[in-house]
Amino acid sequence: MGEIKGIRKQLNSEVEPLNSEVKPLNSEVAPLNSEVEPLNSEVAPLNSEGEPLNSKVAPLNSKVEFLRLKYESLQMINDQ
Repeated sequence: MGEIKGIRKQLNSEVEPLNSEVKPLNSEVAPLNSEVEPLNSEVAPLNSEGEPLNSKVAPLNSKVEFLRLKYESLQMINDQ
C-alpha cells in the first residue's frame, strides 16, 4: 500500500507543473472554440458532399501515379 502512495505522490509531483502550464492555455483556447463551433456546422454538410467524390478520386490517384511513373521511366529511356 505504501508503494502505491509513493507512486501516486511521484506522479502528482510530475503532473502538477504540467497543470500550471496547461491552465493558461485553456483560457486562450476557450474563445477559439466559440469561433470554431459555427464553422463546424458549415463544414459538416460539405463533408457529406465530399465523401462520394473521395471514392471517385481515389482510383484516379492511383492511375495518375502509374502514368507519372511510366512518364518518368520513358523520360529516362529517352535521355539515354
